[in-house]
Amino acid sequence: MSALSQWIDRRRPTPKAVAFGSIGVYITQNHIHLVQLETLADGNIGIRARESLAYPGTRAELIAAPAAIRKLVRRAMRSGNFRGRSVVSAMPPEQVRVMAVSYPANAAKNEASSIAQLMADRVDGALSDYVIDYVPIRMGSRDGNQLALVAISRLDNVNSYLDCLASAGLHIDFLEIGPLAIKRLVEFGPATNKIDNVLVINIGGTTSHLTTISGHRLLADQELQFGEKRVLDAIAKPLDLPTNVAKDLMLKNGLDSTRNSNGEVDDDVDAETTAILVEIIKPEFLKLVREIERAFLFAESESQGDGQRRIFIVGGMALWPGATALLSSLAKMPVEILGCDHMPFAKNAASVETLTDRQAAEMSTAVGLALRGMSANE
Repeated sequence: MSALSQWIDRRRPTPKAVAFGSIGVYITQNHIHLVQLETLADGNIGIRARESLAYPGTRAELIAAPAAIRKLVRRAMRSGNFRGRSVVSAMPPEQVRVMAVSYPANAAKNEASSIAQLMADRVDGALSDYVIDYVPIRMGSRDGNQLALVAISRLDNVNSYLDCLASAGLHIDFLEIGPLAIKRLVEFGPATNKIDNVLVINIGGTTSHLTTISGHRLLADQELQFGEKRVLDAIAKPLDLPTNVAKDLMLKNGLDSTRNSNGEVDDDVDAETTAILVEIIKPEFLKLVREIERAFLFAESESQGDGQRRIFIVGGMALWPGATALLSSLAKMPVEILGCDHMPFAKNAASVETLTDRQAAEMSTAVGLALRGMSANE
């Protein structure tokens, strides 16, 4: 950018916010993320406030400790520029089961009761002990059946989570599931065609979640036995290394020997070590690739093959050097980090100038939650 352009940008008045959204609140295994967005006068979306605070212990321990939640929220509210205390949040994924349920097409007028009857046979105990919600997937009849994505959570878990937020002085506008927030984020993002078939892979420690989106529809959310710890264990065991040493070895050498911006081999990378690491972990990645292919085949069967395939990843492994390149080569299609360029506020320079791709990816679910109500379609 020229000096004149930079001077003009500095002189240009900052667009004023014309509408504020609710605060998106999401608790991961290590952090609580709070994000509030705003619609600016120029029509773009910007970040009004964001905070990501680490906490000790587990997520379950935090939710069970009102004083700890209250302390974190107060700290976030003091340091951030949040407006109001209305929030949209999502249940912890380990407390929610998400499944596709098929039901007779002739029951469409009474689909809620039809789905409830089907779910009664799939839960332990009385149906009244659970909170159930659903999203229709297939609206038209196919083989005499409709299809819905059903989320189910124990009532006592939902009440405990709502109580923990309320104890922090927050007012809950909506409580939903993480995959819906991710779907909303992808839909608002600037980089996807509205008919694309999109997979968002949230890579955790021992398990990952693969969220399948087709156009405006959330099709599936699948838990996979794939994660950072499993991959590191796969490296550590044959090399007889502690897991932390295996991670240091991988971070130093990466998973792609031609990973610098010029496509040249980095002098600090031992290409032989990289090749060994790739061969060791390839079987783990191929398990993921098989699930990716199954997910796309399902998405294309529901969308009649329209749109292109897109893969986004979030989680710690997304930023391992060479991880996206390795997954791209095995899946035979581009794999992208769900970073700043894919956020709904990407066109607002002030929102992204201090935000890294890592931070954007880590708070992606909270951003999707914060987007609720910011479109006339909701």
